[in-house]
Amino acid sequence: MSSRPPVQSRHRICVICEGYEDYHYFRRLLDLNVWNSAYSFTLINVKSASNIPSRFQNEFQNNSYEIILVFCDTDKEPYREYVQVKAKINRFLGKRKAAEKLIIFANPCTMQIMLLHFGDISLKNQGKKTNSAVIAQMTGIQSYEAHKGQIRELCSKITRTNYLEVNYPPLKPKGWKWGLETESG
Repeated sequence: MSSRPPVQSRHRICVICEGYEDYHYFRRLLDLNVWNSAYSFTLINVKSASNIPSRFQNEFQNNSYEIILVFCDTDKEPYREYVQVKAKINRFLGKRKAAEKLIIFANPCTMQIMLLHFGDISLKNQGKKTNSAVIAQMTGIQSYEAHKGQIRELCSKITRTNYLEVNYPPLKPKGWKWGLETESG
């Protein structure tokens, strides 16, 4: 007699991450248990914005998740690649503005969001060398070039405390607790 697999009672969410910084940052937040345990996240690192639409389509067609989100950078103007990713997802879903509700974007890059854990900063571009001095000043990581070890070191400095203190302007509505709801609420 075979036994049935356990039924998943948590809400299944897939997050497609553009690259290593996005993936490891989101992984760190999951490790810190900053979101309600009613959600079960699966992270996928697609390693390039150009891989997002095809991976989105694959995960959508597998029908394993309640929702599939995309975490990517807008990069620099004119945001060509970001606009292409949105257009391809919209075309696939057959809806003109669907991607706007499915894409979590960092402007200009994920590093902007990561650095907000250590203080108020507004990066003007996503250049690693351009931002290296600011990254060193805020995190102590010298000569940042986004190597896996550097990304992991930076993410290890993110804590529940500095997560709660982050000011995500203009995304943080007054009174919002960024997913730290109680188990019942």
